[in-house]
Formats: sequence, structure tokens, C-alpha cells
Amino acid sequence: MTNFFYIYKNWIRFKSHIIERQAGFTLVDILMGLALASVLMVAVVSLFTTMGRSYTTQNVAADVQAVTRAGVELMTQDIRMAGVNPAQISGVGIVAAAPANIQFTSDLNLNGTIDDTYERITYYLNGDRLMQQLFAGNPMPLVENVTNLSFDYRDEDDVPVTDLVADIAIIRTVIISMTVQASAGRSGALQRTYTARVRCRNLGL
Repeated sequence: MTNFFYIYKNWIRFKSHIIERQAGFTLVDILMGLALASVLMVAVVSLFTTMGRSYTTQNVAADVQAVTRAGVELMTQDIRMAGVNPAQISGVGIVAAAPANIQFTSDLNLNGTIDDTYERITYYLNGDRLMQQLFAGNPMPLVENVTNLSFDYRDEDDVPVTDLVADIAIIRTVIISMTVQASAGRSGALQRTYTARVRCRNLGL
């Protein structure tokens, strides 16, 4: 009988030990788990926010660069044709030059006259818009959010032409620079500048 009570007592003690071990998480364990989960959630949200901001910034920068380059290349193509004049009529070439605007003519259809078409073109900045005016028609906005547009003029020796009224006939190269700005959300405004050197091969012939 003594042995039986001894075994029974040990069994009760063992069973109580098992029950204590299976009692579950304590309040401290739960609070620690919540704290760790909160820290992890904040880190994940911060990572996604940073990635989203970076993605937006890169997209805006690429768009601004593309728009700026397209605007400058359009002007480059037109200015390069300035002075086409196989009939040797007067008043063909760069007819008005200034640091922020340019006007030029070309006899593109080779009919011996400057027509009311694409043969007289003016580029200038109106507020924050790059404008193109064909002959005496209505100006057309080409690029918006332009913060700077400049034209630099050089002679055949690549010397800057400073007197743009008296020395307009010696201009042979035009350097175009344009800056466009766009908002990138929380990253603020992004600016991109594109510069091109245009050799006016039809001038001075």
C-alpha cells in the first residue's frame, strides 16, 4: 500500500508539471510579440513608401528629360535649315536674334519666296511655355513648365556674337539651352537641362 501511494503521489506531481508547462503565453509574452510585430510592420511600410517615392522620382525625371530633349531637338532641326535659299532672294536666314528668342526664314519649297507656311519660324518663351510661331499665324505652345530658354550665337570661328543687331549676318552656330521643371511629389521639383549646338550650314553660302 505504501508503494501505491508513493507512485500515485509522483504521478500527480508529474501531471501537475505537465499542466503548468502547457499553461500558454503570459501577458508579457503577448506584449513582446505585439511590440515586435509593430516594429516589423513599421519597417515594411517605410520600405514600401521609400520604394514608391523612388519610383515616382525616377519616372518624373525620365519624363522631364524626354520632354526637354524633344523640345530642343525640334528647334535644332528647324534652325539647322535656316538660310536655305537656292534662288538667292534677300531676307533669308536668321532675321531676329536675342538671348531668349530667335526668328529665321528658309525657302524650303525652293520657289524663290518666303511663303506663309513653315518658312518663317519664331521660337520664344512665354511665361513658362516654349512657343513656336509659324509666319504670322497663332503661336503654339510646345513645352510647358520651362524655367529657362537661352540662345547663344557664334560666328564661323566659334567666337560669341555679342552685337546681335549689327552682326546678325555673321551668325553661323546657335547653342540652345532649355530647362524644364516638374513636380515629383514629396521629393519636390525636378529640373532637367538639355543643351544642343546647331551648325547652320546654309548660312553664309
